[in-house]
Amino acid sequence: MSTLASSRTNKVILVVEDEIELSRLFIEVLSGAGYTVVPAYSVTDALFAIADQPFDAAILDVELRDGAVFPVADRLARLGTPYLFASAVYLQAVPAAHKAVPFIAKPFEIDDLLAHVERALGCSRKAS
Repeated sequence: MSTLASSRTNKVILVVEDEIELSRLFIEVLSGAGYTVVPAYSVTDALFAIADQPFDAAILDVELRDGAVFPVADRLARLGTPYLFASAVYLQAVPAAHKAVPFIAKPFEIDDLLAHVERALGCSRKAS
């Protein structure tokens, strides 16, 4: 097992996405890359998950069924947990407090998603 692959096995990623099929894709891709994935389908679910356990990084859809994800982003920022937005909404919809956070527009390439996650975690895909 490469150093990168073994470092992934200890990384837990929170995925906040309310579209079930897309959430399943995130889980499949990230699990396949060696990460442990915890899904949350709403702002409420995500806040409970964050209160329950620490995360190494998070991927956040901006618009969820129970509102915008920014309370989750605020909590992650206070905890020092790296996160990125993966959303079909425009970057302009992101409040100023979160403008510096990486944003990947849907639809996206799987390799781009993995690269964003690895950058958030401070990893390099070239280490494999």
